Amino acid sequence: MRLLPLGLAAAMTLLVPALSAQEPAPPPPQARPHRGNGEFKQLGLTPEQRQQIREIRKQYPDDPKARRKAVEGILTPEQRDKLKEMRRERRERRRAPQPPPQS
Repeated sequence: MRLLPLGLAAAMTLLVPALSAQEPAPPPPQARPHRGNGEFKQLGLTPEQRQQIREIRKQYPDDPKARRKAVEGILTPEQRDKLKEMRRERRERRRAPQPPPQS
């Protein structure tokens, strides 16, 4: 019966340093980064529009439809047209057949 505790102690002595030597786990990814930033950079937003978009994102964190409608409401007609065109192009790229992965 004395061998069992000694064996466990020996195993723990070897196992604990091995576990602590492993690199720490990476931090969990953010819930969902704001993907619209790339689109907005191409629209030439004014500083005021950028601030309004930040506020809209805080106001509608879990309602993408309301957030989109609010953002479109602060854009000029030209910016709105450009945003719609960029979104249409993005949808087409997503639907395009993907080439097979190369080995």
